[in-house]
Amino acid sequence: MAVPKVAAIHDISGLGRCSLTAAIPILSVCGVQAIPLPTAVLSNQTAFDSYEKVDLSLHLPRITEEWGKRGLEIQGIFTGYLSEEKQVQFVEDFIDKFCKPDTLVLVDPVLGDDGSFYKGFGESMLAAMKRLCHRADVITPNFTEALMLLGQGQNLPQEQQLEKAKEAALSLTKLGPKTVVVTGVHHQGRIWNVGYSVQKQQWFTQSSPQIGGGYSGTGDILSSVICGCMVRGESAEKALQRAVELLEAALNETVQDGSEPKEGIVFEHYLHLLME
Repeated sequence: MAVPKVAAIHDISGLGRCSLTAAIPILSVCGVQAIPLPTAVLSNQTAFDSYEKVDLSLHLPRITEEWGKRGLEIQGIFTGYLSEEKQVQFVEDFIDKFCKPDTLVLVDPVLGDDGSFYKGFGESMLAAMKRLCHRADVITPNFTEALMLLGQGQNLPQEQQLEKAKEAALSLTKLGPKTVVVTGVHHQGRIWNVGYSVQKQQWFTQSSPQIGGGYSGTGDILSSVICGCMVRGESAEKALQRAVELLEAALNETVQDGSEPKEGIVFEHYLHLLME
């Protein structure tokens, strides 16, 4: 049986378990070949006080031209952090060139967190990301990003966030994706992830205890698991369950070890949870 291929279009950070550093091993253990397309190379992820970065935007079309010469066929396209609207347009062109009817397109619409945009992002990037979500089969926004995509306010007490996330997941399917998973919703001391499937016309949820403080890269890990599991044929519900089980186990060990939160969570010991 041929191993399915996923084009993973993210940056790569040397230090910090996020983006391609997380996506490649997770896709691999899911039985999926990662075809990495790095949008930038960073010395370490951006939560640290400083970092060195090499932007690869100018090289992306030339890389994919070479892939086209070799007749690359992929079963999945997986996008994460994109630094500017120009990279979003590149991804749209990439979808036009390489996407087949059975290619799964998963977009993690990285825009912001904790109620505000990440540095350097604003309304123009939001508009571009909305266009990209229209092209996706699955999107995995965090709670802040879900409300941004819907043009809704952020000032909600925690006791209202879970119900609002369910409404948002349903509403976001109107942008085009068949499955929406809203991640990182805080409610009653737990972290909830709320999905909606257009095909089944139903919500699905997974939650885990809130463990420790904030750790970088957890959203990237969750999206990578969902992508890998769905490309190999599992449902979004099962994929989300696997992702939350891995995150909970890894977070427990990370807190016990007292690891630096900016270096991400110790997921390496729990990759076996993703095996079929």
